[in-house]
Amino acid sequence: MPEIPVALLAVLLLGYLPPAMVLAWVDGREHRLPNRWVGILTAVVVLALGLLALARPALREDLRTAAVLALVLGAGAILLALLSPALLGMGDAKTLPVVVLMATALGGEVLIAALLGIALLGGVLGAVVMAVTRRPGVRFAVGPVLLAGPFLGLLGAPLVAGALGTG
Repeated sequence: MPEIPVALLAVLLLGYLPPAMVLAWVDGREHRLPNRWVGILTAVVVLALGLLALARPALREDLRTAAVLALVLGAGAILLALLSPALLGMGDAKTLPVVVLMATALGGEVLIAALLGIALLGGVLGAVVMAVTRRPGVRFAVGPVLLAGPFLGLLGAPLVAGALGTG
């Protein structure tokens, strides 16, 4: 797995993490991801990565790829939320692009591990919620799991790199 530039880790910790923590807390309490905070998170990350792309030309291609992937997956998530709101809430769909952007900026292995981590952790938490409540179909806040994606990706990236033979 290639080494992640310190500047990208700084964007994650200083730009992404603070508003993501606010969003996770609100979603955990109120089961909603406020547009204002999703916008703040997105604006901070896009601005920070844009400035980083200006300062470090070697990162431009990877950041451009991250932006395109975030837009494509974000559009797909919003379409899914519109067509089947029971499967994906609109707040989660609007938050997905910035999660994908941040994870992809950190590297392809990080993105793959983030998506796998979100699916695994979300599934485990869903099963726990159903076991505790003894009711199928009980909703729980997915936002905190989704927002943890880049961090889950960093944890799992070495495993993904090993599985892909790149690490």
